[in-house]
Amino acid sequence: MSLVVATLSYHKIGSPPRDGWQTWNYTGSEEFAAQLNWFHQRGWQFLSAADVLSAMRAPSALPEQGVLITFDDAYDSLFENALPVLEKFSAPAVVFVPTQFVGSANLFDHGIEPLERIADWGTLAKLQKAGFSVESHGATHRGFSSLTPFEIEMELNASREAIRENLGVDSRLFAYPYGDSGADSGLVDLALQKAGYEAAFLYGGGIFKPSQNPAPFSLPRLAMGPDVDLDALLFQKNAL
Repeated sequence: MSLVVATLSYHKIGSPPRDGWQTWNYTGSEEFAAQLNWFHQRGWQFLSAADVLSAMRAPSALPEQGVLITFDDAYDSLFENALPVLEKFSAPAVVFVPTQFVGSANLFDHGIEPLERIADWGTLAKLQKAGFSVESHGATHRGFSSLTPFEIEMELNASREAIRENLGVDSRLFAYPYGDSGADSGLVDLALQKAGYEAAFLYGGGIFKPSQNPAPFSLPRLAMGPDVDLDALLFQKNAL
């Protein structure tokens, strides 16, 4: 059996702020732990960003079932609410950061989601030291369909440069804000490759098998929230 990778896409772990409201993007810490335990009990191996990139080059180097945990937007609460759960399972993770909002708030979701603080570079460095791979979610968190080719290049390059300057690493993974990869996949793929990225993730979809040579800049992720039925999501949708 060839390696199957399930990429989980979370936003916020914990509860909304006192002046906020509950949305589907909030997964409670206990439920987050239960979801990771679901994979642990079934023998899935928690993968790092480097593991997934290696698997796309040589799938036989990893076990049959792997899970990559990702977080969009880099909320400050990840350090307090997600990290202890990840450490319990010895699970690495990826955080996709919109670099122009580092140390600020999710103003790009104003009126849709409660305002939440986004981690500053110091907190991102602590997450990095604790096993997170800090990767790009663009600079301004804009969907690519609304951008010109030049603006797409700016989003890709500016965010990567900010991560390199502040954390000393080159981002190799990208997550499209809102899962919006734009209208011209060929143009976007070329821009990602030119900027130095090796893979890019959508929001939604199922699992993928590295041995089947999936499109590296259109990788699916499972949208995760508080009411996800993992048995249905994985075993029915993907016929595992």
